[in-house]
Amino acid sequence: MERLWFSITDEFGLWSQISFEFEARLPLRNLIWKGGITQTAQFVSQLNAHVVVNEPVPEDATSLLHIYLVALNDSESDTRKAEVRARAKAWSIRQKSPWLIVLVTNSEPPTQGPKFLNMRTTLLDRLRSDIGRKDSDHVVHLQHKQVESWNALFLAIRDQTVQGLEARTSVLGDEIRRMDANRMLPGWNYCKFFVTKERLADLYAALELWDAALAQYDELEAVYEQLPQAQSAWFTEFGASDDFTDLLNVHKKPYRQQLARNTITQFDFCVYLCGQQLRLLVEMKRYAEVVQRAQRLIDGLGAKMHNVSPMFRAAWTYSTCMNVVEICEGVQLAQDDATVRVLAVAKAEFLASARRQLDVLGTMCGRLPAGYLKRSNTRELTQDSESRASEPNLEPISNPVLAEALASDARFDQVYVRTCEQATQYYLDSGRKRFAQVMQGDIAQLHICRERWANAIRVLRPLIPETGDLNVMDVHLAEQQAVCERRLGHTTTCLLLVQRLIFSARFLDSSAQSSYANMLEELAHEVPVSQYSTVLFRVGDIAVDYDSESIAVNIHVQSDVPAALDVQRVEAVLVAGDNDAQQLEIVVDAHNVTLEPGSTRVALTTDSVSCAGRFEVQSVHIFVGNVEFRIPVSNANYRRFVRLNAHPAAPIIELRACANSLVVNIQPLVPIDSMRLWVHDAQSQSVFDDQCMVPEGYRVEDEALVVEAVESSASVEIGLARNPASGSITVYAEYAVDGDLRMLLDTDDIEFAMPVVLTARKLSTHTLLVRAQCSALAPVRVLELCVCDVSIEPVARFLQYGESATTVCEAEGDKAAISVRFTMLMDAVRMCVYELVAKAASALKLDAHTRYVQRVVLAHVRRTIDAQATVCESRLVCEPVPTLMCGRDVSRLLSALLVVGAHINLDSGPVHTHHTTLSVQSLPIVRVTVSASQLCTVYEETPFVVRVQALCGKRLRVSLVSSQCMVAGAATQQVTIAQDAESMGSCELRFGLVPLVVGFVPVPEIICHEGGLDDQCEWTRVPTQVTSSPSLCVVQNKRFAACAANFFTHPLDLLKVRQQTMKGTGNGLVHVVRGVFAEGGMLGFYNGMSAAVLRQMTYSMARFATYEELKKRMSREDGSLPFYRMAVAGIVAGAVGGICGTPADIVLVRLQNDGSLPLAQRRNYKHAIDGLVQITRSEGPRGLFKGAVPNVSRAMLMTGAQLCSYDAFKDLLLSTPYFTNGLALHFSASLLSGFVATTITSPFDVVKTRVMNAGPTSPYRSLLQAMVLIVREEGVRALYKGWTPSFVRMAPQTVLTFIFLEQFRGLYWNSYARHNCVKFE
Repeated sequence: MERLWFSITDEFGLWSQISFEFEARLPLRNLIWKGGITQTAQFVSQLNAHVVVNEPVPEDATSLLHIYLVALNDSESDTRKAEVRARAKAWSIRQKSPWLIVLVTNSEPPTQGPKFLNMRTTLLDRLRSDIGRKDSDHVVHLQHKQVESWNALFLAIRDQTVQGLEARTSVLGDEIRRMDANRMLPGWNYCKFFVTKERLADLYAALELWDAALAQYDELEAVYEQLPQAQSAWFTEFGASDDFTDLLNVHKKPYRQQLARNTITQFDFCVYLCGQQLRLLVEMKRYAEVVQRAQRLIDGLGAKMHNVSPMFRAAWTYSTCMNVVEICEGVQLAQDDATVRVLAVAKAEFLASARRQLDVLGTMCGRLPAGYLKRSNTRELTQDSESRASEPNLEPISNPVLAEALASDARFDQVYVRTCEQATQYYLDSGRKRFAQVMQGDIAQLHICRERWANAIRVLRPLIPETGDLNVMDVHLAEQQAVCERRLGHTTTCLLLVQRLIFSARFLDSSAQSSYANMLEELAHEVPVSQYSTVLFRVGDIAVDYDSESIAVNIHVQSDVPAALDVQRVEAVLVAGDNDAQQLEIVVDAHNVTLEPGSTRVALTTDSVSCAGRFEVQSVHIFVGNVEFRIPVSNANYRRFVRLNAHPAAPIIELRACANSLVVNIQPLVPIDSMRLWVHDAQSQSVFDDQCMVPEGYRVEDEALVVEAVESSASVEIGLARNPASGSITVYAEYAVDGDLRMLLDTDDIEFAMPVVLTARKLSTHTLLVRAQCSALAPVRVLELCVCDVSIEPVARFLQYGESATTVCEAEGDKAAISVRFTMLMDAVRMCVYELVAKAASALKLDAHTRYVQRVVLAHVRRTIDAQATVCESRLVCEPVPTLMCGRDVSRLLSALLVVGAHINLDSGPVHTHHTTLSVQSLPIVRVTVSASQLCTVYEETPFVVRVQALCGKRLRVSLVSSQCMVAGAATQQVTIAQDAESMGSCELRFGLVPLVVGFVPVPEIICHEGGLDDQCEWTRVPTQVTSSPSLCVVQNKRFAACAANFFTHPLDLLKVRQQTMKGTGNGLVHVVRGVFAEGGMLGFYNGMSAAVLRQMTYSMARFATYEELKKRMSREDGSLPFYRMAVAGIVAGAVGGICGTPADIVLVRLQNDGSLPLAQRRNYKHAIDGLVQITRSEGPRGLFKGAVPNVSRAMLMTGAQLCSYDAFKDLLLSTPYFTNGLALHFSASLLSGFVATTITSPFDVVKTRVMNAGPTSPYRSLLQAMVLIVREEGVRALYKGWTPSFVRMAPQTVLTFIFLEQFRGLYWNSYARHNCVKFE
């Protein structure tokens, strides 16, 4: 950069007096001049210039101004004055050098000479006249003690400096234009043109006009690139001789002198030109361009180094890249993240390029193996790590760091690792993690080359992701780590890496794939016994081979290993049952399997277990050497099932329950050496114990029946010490066949309880009434009833549960020996189903599915049988058998059995016999059954029917007594029962009951009198008193009804709240709807739904429960309840509900109105509970009850108006001939009730909403004050804001609440009737 100077000549010793003030006013600032070729106005913010006194200006510097300091007075000689005049005239002639004469005095310039025409002239005037009028401005007077004089001096200096700069740039511009015009003429010299244009660029740079200076160098570069054919004529040679470049040091060589003499080389010229450009760009802080131009220099010169040795080219490239990195690190960065990232990327890229040159230099100098530059195969590199250059080509290198690094392996490794680590850090700073991995991989590669395996592993392990797929870079790093792990003997880690490499084989060549496949098999035999989850194998189609002689499952294994793999064993785990504690596992396997690349079908079999049913394929295990590869098949989201039949050679075990005994039928298909049999009932209790009675040759050990060798069918009847629980039983057997232990698991449904219960009652001293009652769920048929060895004719039809067959016979004594022979419907069904399925399977040649389909059809018949229709029609009535989605063969077999019920003979079941001796008891006089409609409405007559059946020939009187019901007409009625002992006469009494309380009313007490006696009759079918409390269920029904109705009306409630919280105009319903939809779409109408549900669960439950209890307590003795008492009960209930529901109501209002507030004022409650917590923290516990007074007032009016008006409108509408008790009545009464409640509660609702939404700084102090304030500010109509959405919400809310209540109440009473044996008609 050219320097600017002020040249001062001080022959009078004045500089010491004015130097301090003179230098203090430098540099010159804010200069405006027209310079350069374009003659455009240039603004110089600051002009830095040096001062030289009584010395010549340096050759490479530009003198801005020559200043001559003069101090003259009258006493000085004329010779001194003549000398000053001569110097002034000489300077005036040299117009290229601006000059200025400064007359320095302490006061006004002295006068000189005699008076002429009464005028005396000053010395300043005389100096100016001596110089001439043209240059009189070049003489300035300085009174160095006056500020105004200094200002005038520097004003003149500024003017003369600007004029000098303009003159200098004008001369340079003219010369440049002349030379540029002659560019195409012969003999034109680029170097001279460069020197001239650079002088102008230096002048711009000295004036800190960096853009203008850079433009000059860019033009020079453009001219150089446009005339490549003349480059050889301008420069002596390419001349690449210095491999250590400092781009910003443009004075490293005498570049300008070489240019002026045309002795500069092309290489030095390019470096010098780029250095000047970079220097200016650094001054302008355009760092991105610095990086780009430096890279362009490296690429351009590298392409031209055809005849340069590779070692020089690599050394120069390395040095230049490192120099650019130093430039980027040394600049002063602004706080600009984008610039920081750009420079970080650039430094990382230059360091990476430097590292690549180290690879070249290391290979050439013998520091790295010969094949290091290829780096295509890590395994080959480790094999050739000793093959280095035998005769290294060591050329002299100027860079001392590089020369030292190439002298030894240790120093080379230090430089190599430091370069890679710096590049890694810069890549991370710029967010390029993958490139940072490349650098770390290069470090690991060097460690591998040096056989430093542990160091390489420490570098590589953090780079490879532990899970997920590997990309190309990850595969390269994994290959390096696998080599290191194998060399260190870490076989387990190496095996995991090899698996991942094989899975990512698409990034490997064929030889690498084959090599890793062989390595996988080798490592599997070297590692300790272990289990791995793998992705190398996948499970495809799964199918069961039902025609096999074993349990066989065919699994297609998809192998990603690129070569055939010899596997010792493949097994699959099949699991039955969802409960982990009760899961049954079956393992099927295959040995010595070869898995080919792609899909391989593997047949897995087992003979050790027999269990029919649906199994989940949980996992598949592949054993290779010492390694077990586990392949998950099913998970929580995707489960795969197969259906297994029983083992074809497994024995058939059937159980049949008899009276206090269990018959076990064993049918072996192959000879059995021994068997142990466990049976567990429906409560998982063992059926066999030490108290069981077993026949000879059998025994019970450890709750198991031990059976010796079984070669043919065997039947064993075992006497049971206790009566097991009926239902689904489990049969588990362990048996041995030819020394192999096998297992069998099966389930069945067995009725252990005696299906026929025998009772005997005395009718008289010699007459006995015997009853055989069906106690089984399935019907039974009594074939013969024998009392005291006297046989009685059988019953022709089946008996259902609870039905009985009775007979009267002669017998004496207190005990009677009774036996009964009977058949069971399900026994006949079982036998016929098994026979039909076996025939159909044999005809379709599907015998393998016989036992499975038998169970399916039998379970379907049990589930769909219509016992009553079967008994009435004497044939099996059930639904057709569906064709299940369980395989084509099973569906074909089931299709052949669609109408199985038409082919079952109900008389084909086995005959059972039951003997017992009973103690004879007295017989009740009558049997009474009761049926009634739902008793739910107070004072409404309900039909009530009592059926009385005489069990002996008596004349009876029947009475009904109840404290909670009135009998319409009379409280007591009499009936005469026929005196027919054989037909057992019966009658039916019909009453009209009127409930006196709300809810379910206990069945009235029935008292039977024999003749005139007061002996109460006992009956067992229907309880006479309700043991549960239905009132709580009624309240729950009302709460659930309110929640269900709230789901439909919540959007309307939200619109009401938004309208009530808006002040002024513009709050119409359509406007509010549009606003809510714009905020949150359709879901926006359900903001605050959690708080609404919480409110109904507190507010509605409390008020309904209190209302029901108060109505019950406030009723008169006759059960009537006046309207005013109902109103009082409703108001009190509303107060209780309002207090309980206020916290939830506050959260509801705020959640619904939150969307209409500005973002800064929103509360952002997550849900109702979060709202309660935040209100408690910010406003205290009292904040939960803010607005409780208007809320309780509204709730009192709401409950009183809603419930009382509903009852009143219901009674009024029932009094008309147009309504009956039904849906129309409930709808009309509730709609009218909603209208009344909305109108009454609307003012309090508005006040409540305003108070609750106000927050901590509320303007409302009380209910009355808030109401007055609202009326005063907005008028009376403001109290009815939101009436329309409130009614539109209240009407459906009320209607839906009562309709849901009626439905829930009906469901409850129907369920109650079923559980309490009451039939509602």
